[in-house]
Amino acid sequence: MKRLLSSVLLTIVMVFDAQAGAGSLSTGWLTVDGVELFYREGGRRDATTIVFLHGNPGSSMQYAQVMHSLAATGAFHVLAPDYPSFGFSEPADRAKYAYTFDNLADTVRKFLDAKDVRRYALFMQDYGVPIGFRLISAAPDAVTALIVQNGVIHLDGFPAAQDANGELRRHWRTRNAQIDRRRREYTNALPFPKSAGWEYPSRVAPEFVLLNMTSARRPGVIEARNDLWYDYRTNLEHYSAWQAQLRQMRCPVLVLWGSHDEFFTTPGAVAYLRDAPQAQVHLLDADHFATLEVPDEIARLTREFFRDAALE
Repeated sequence: MKRLLSSVLLTIVMVFDAQAGAGSLSTGWLTVDGVELFYREGGRRDATTIVFLHGNPGSSMQYAQVMHSLAATGAFHVLAPDYPSFGFSEPADRAKYAYTFDNLADTVRKFLDAKDVRRYALFMQDYGVPIGFRLISAAPDAVTALIVQNGVIHLDGFPAAQDANGELRRHWRTRNAQIDRRRREYTNALPFPKSAGWEYPSRVAPEFVLLNMTSARRPGVIEARNDLWYDYRTNLEHYSAWQAQLRQMRCPVLVLWGSHDEFFTTPGAVAYLRDAPQAQVHLLDADHFATLEVPDEIARLTREFFRDAALE
């Protein structure tokens, strides 16, 4: 059964990457912190590097089409790892690997070191934003530019967390076993992708949804994801420091936002202008996973951003 499942998932990767352009991206695994991390990579190694950091419950698959488009220009080296327990990366044993944002950021840093990536732009979405800002805080001079897509460092765009006495903030103060259980039950009840009950935008590929579902149902993964969601409270504690860091950096910033996202809402996009008035902000006709819905538009805006910033 395990062998069959692996075959099915690898077929999904090949099909999805073929949609992005045959042969444009390579895939592989690299052992970091004792965990086999899956990654996608493309383009010339001596070109401008963009590191893509995915969201929850996504993986590097959400970036495949955009990565292909950028790599095909010859001007970019693109690289995207899956975090431990996400996508095709190995689920690390919770007894040996703490599922915190600090630890994920450290693992990504070691991954970049192992790939000999020293200077890079960051393309960050959702969970990728707090992971990316930890990388920035540790080595701001390594980062040449920032691209943010539906991920926050301000409460403006995070309605679920704005009420200090709401369920979510209470959970982050004192972990609520009922929330953990609801998340587990939701994950276990996810149906095989089909038309009935389809809740994603029509432009989101069912292959992406199937990988998310299958990845999350591996032994121990939902418990690891629950640990990470509880640790999200630490991100809010860093918001003011990250905002100050962004003001200090003054690097080129591009904000791309799926305007139909109800979890991270458009005020979160506009909020970046307070700390980076030089930022370009684009509200897109898309939802949370905008790179799946409007990849051509995002690739075009990204190319133009790097051209205008003279970073290519």
